[in-house]
Amino acid sequence: MYTISIGLCVKNSEATIKAAIDSVVNQDFPTKHIEIIIVDGNSQDRTMSIINEAISRIKLDACIFSDRGEGLGSARQIVVNNARGKYIIWVDSDVILAKDFVRRQLKFMEENSQVGMARGKNEYVESGKNLLADIQSVLFSMLDVVYMGATICKTKALREVNGFDVRIKGAAEDIDLKIRMVLKGWKTATNLEAKFYHIPRGTLKDLSAEYLWYGYGDHFISHKHKGLFNIIYRLPPVYVGWGLKLSRKAFRKFRKKKAFLIPLLCFLMNINWWIGFIRSHIDGYGHSLGKFNEN
Repeated sequence: MYTISIGLCVKNSEATIKAAIDSVVNQDFPTKHIEIIIVDGNSQDRTMSIINEAISRIKLDACIFSDRGEGLGSARQIVVNNARGKYIIWVDSDVILAKDFVRRQLKFMEENSQVGMARGKNEYVESGKNLLADIQSVLFSMLDVVYMGATICKTKALREVNGFDVRIKGAAEDIDLKIRMVLKGWKTATNLEAKFYHIPRGTLKDLSAEYLWYGYGDHFISHKHKGLFNIIYRLPPVYVGWGLKLSRKAFRKFRKKKAFLIPLLCFLMNINWWIGFIRSHIDGYGHSLGKFNEN
């Protein structure tokens, strides 16, 4: 029985995947207790060749699958179905793990039996790209929202809620999972000792596309979990006000004047989120789907 299964779901990520996969293979945790499950979403770039080259440099048990274009919900579920570990650590292609991330996440979960899902702590690092990327890095470091990017889950908890909703093609599969795990009595948490870095988007085009994607996926969740997904918090005045509050906290913490640009960043993200949400509504994504069978 493996202690840890690493779940890596990728698609067209050649710009960031090398740093992400290197951070996995360079962990200070014994490789004999790690397996890595890679699910490719029909990448059309060098993503898979970069991954293959990285894992060939170390003795690590790895298997590769394709989601055959079924989407992120299906890709995540392939990992759940094939995991042999007691825990699954999800690593997104734009995440860099600290060298002790796996070890610290395992320790945290062993000490907290009621936690089914725990995110690491996003660290602030000067991106070296541009001002847009640096503001994102400041913002991300202030968040404690649990999402899949650098998160450990108990495999038992995942299977207890029937894993991921395979009808979800893109974003929000993590929000859906978190809601169902909490409803089953599992707790979610942030492990402040397990550090990681989220590689920010370097252009407005890439940032806009990301939040269009988030908004599109969240529309599905708003229909599936009516009453649990509060759209009020997504209204521009509320979202920008939240960004203003975070900017003050970020400035006190880092003493970086760029922190005061967080509300503007939140405005840009929010507008694109709403465009994606409205497009999803027009497309009827989530309108006609019955509730996922969770029993």
